[in-house]
Amino acid sequence: MNIRHTNRLMASIDCPALRPWQARCIEQALQTLSDAHPHFLCQATPGAGKMLMASVLADELLQNGGIDLVVYLGPTTAVVERARGTLEQVTGLSMNGRLDTSGVALTYHALHHRLTELQQLCQHKRVLLIWDESHHAAGQTDARDSANQWGMALMALERQVHYTLALSGTPWRTDGSCLPLLRYMEAPDEDDTCGSDAASTSPKQLQPDFVYTLTEAIQDGICRHPHFQLIDNRSIRLTRHHPRSGRRETRRFASIPHLLRHPAMHYSSLLRHEAPMRHLLDQGCEQLAKLRQRDPDAAGLVVASDILHAEAIAEALEDRHQSVCLVTSKAANAHAHLRAFGDATTEWIVSVGMVSEGVDIPRLRVCCYLSQVRTEQHFRQVLGRIIRREGDDDAECFLYALNEPHLRHYARRIAEDLPEDLATVSFPMPETASDPAAPSAEEASTPPLTPQDTAPPDDSAEATKAGKAGEPSTELALDSVGSAEHLDPDVAFSRAFFERLVALRLLP
Repeated sequence: MNIRHTNRLMASIDCPALRPWQARCIEQALQTLSDAHPHFLCQATPGAGKMLMASVLADELLQNGGIDLVVYLGPTTAVVERARGTLEQVTGLSMNGRLDTSGVALTYHALHHRLTELQQLCQHKRVLLIWDESHHAAGQTDARDSANQWGMALMALERQVHYTLALSGTPWRTDGSCLPLLRYMEAPDEDDTCGSDAASTSPKQLQPDFVYTLTEAIQDGICRHPHFQLIDNRSIRLTRHHPRSGRRETRRFASIPHLLRHPAMHYSSLLRHEAPMRHLLDQGCEQLAKLRQRDPDAAGLVVASDILHAEAIAEALEDRHQSVCLVTSKAANAHAHLRAFGDATTEWIVSVGMVSEGVDIPRLRVCCYLSQVRTEQHFRQVLGRIIRREGDDDAECFLYALNEPHLRHYARRIAEDLPEDLATVSFPMPETASDPAAPSAEEASTPPLTPQDTAPPDDSAEATKAGKAGEPSTELALDSVGSAEHLDPDVAFSRAFFERLVALRLLP
C-alpha cells in the first residue's frame, strides 16, 4: 500500500494529537491491510481511545486512495452518534449516509435492515467497514452453528467490503462462540477457548493484529490504576422453617461465598438486601467525597440489576444527600440526560446497562457494581467506564462489589494486565480476629439444609479476618430466588462489614 506519512502525533485544529500506541497501530494497519489480509483486529483496553485511532486510519486510507467510503457499526445509538462525530471531525467529511457523503454510521440492528443496500454499495465502491465493540457479533464455528443475527450480517458483507477494522477491549463472547471475520489458531491446550467466559470448550484461539494492554495504558498515563473493594461479612445467619416438619432451622456462614453456596440463596436477591447494599453505597459515597475534595467534578456510577433496583438505589443515594442522575431505558430523554451528566457536577449516575460500554465520561472515578450480570466481559466493560484519565492528578479509580466468587476471580484476572509494582493485595486484619474460614460451633453442629452444592467452589480460607465474635446483627427478610422448595429465609448480617482491597495479584 502506498502510505502517506502524516505526523499525526502533533495536534491540529481538525484532529487531537495521537498517542504513541495509536500511531503504532495505524502504521501497522497500513502495512498489514491488503487483498491477502483484509481484516484487522485492534484489541485495546477500554478507555484507550480506539475510536480516534480508527478515525485517523480511515482518513489515511481515504487520502491514500485505498478506500472510497467508510461504514461504521456500533452497538447503540449513543455510541454510533459519538463515533460519527469523531469520524467527521478527523476526516472533515460528512458520514450521514447520503449519496454525496463519504460514509455512514449505523447500529448493528440497523445493519440487518440495510444489508442489501450496503452489499450493492460495496460492489461499486471500496469500503472500509469499522465494527466497534466487535464482541457483540457471533460467527459460525466448526463445533456448532452459533452465529447470531449481527454475525451473519457481517459475514454476508465480507465478500463485498474492501477492508474491515474490528475494535474491542474484550474480544470474546460469554457463550464461547467465535467472532466472525477474524483469525483463530489452534489453542495450545484444552483450556484455551474463544473467550474467557466461554460456556463450552473450543479448539481455537483468537489472534489480534494489535494489542494494547491495561499495563501499557497505565504506564503511559492514559488509564487510571483500578482498586477493587470486595464487600463481605464474617457473621451471616440464615433462618428458615423446614417445609415439612415446620421446625425452625438456623445456619451460620463465615462469608458471602459461603452463603451463596446454599440453594435457597441467590446472588440477585442478595444485591437487593438492605444491609450489604447500604454498606456498599456508604463506602462508595465516602470514597467519592474524598476524591471530590481535590477534584470537585469527580463522579460515581452505580450499575443496577433492573429498573426497579436502579430507582431504589437512586432513592438511597438521595437519602445520603447525594445528587443523582437516574438514566434508564424507560426514562424520557435518557440519552440527553446521559450527555448532560458528562458536563455537569452531579455526584452519581445510576443505570442498568446504558453506561456499561462505549460511554465516555472521564469524570467517573468510582463505581458500585450491583449488577446481577456476572461475566468477565461485562465486568471489564463497566470497569472501562472509570479508568480513563483526564489529567495528571487522577491516577486512581475505585470499584466496589460484593465478594462474589466470579467477580473476585475476574478482579484477579485483571491482575495479569497490571504493572508489577501495582500488582499487590492488602487485607485489613485486626490482631485479635478469629479465622472466618473456620465454621462456628453452631454451624459445625447444624446439619446441612440440603446436600446440593451447585455454586462455584468456595475459597473462604482467603477471607479477610475482621469483626468481633457475637456482635449483634439486624434481621432482615430476603425473598428466596431459585429455591426448589420455595423457601422464605431470613438473613441477618453482622454490622461489621469489611472490605478487601484486591489490587490485583496475590502476594506469596
